[in-house]
Amino acid sequence: MQLCICPCTPTPVQLVKWGLFPCLPVYPALAVSLDMLEFVSTLFVHLAPNETAWADTLTSFLASKAMYSKRRTRSG
Repeated sequence: MQLCICPCTPTPVQLVKWGLFPCLPVYPALAVSLDMLEFVSTLFVHLAPNETAWADTLTSFLASKAMYSKRRTRSG
């Protein structure tokens, strides 16, 4: 991905406005999505030594972004 950066505003400031977190304060070559950072933060809150941690985290994250709705499933 290439971005055109305006010299009138520092690059890190522009990246944050686009929802990206710059990994360096000057001339960042790498940026991480703020949504991904939020997701990982939520994962660590729900992290447990079992297989439901991932599902609980994903459900919580998607619900906070209004992208999840519970669906009823048919039982056996």
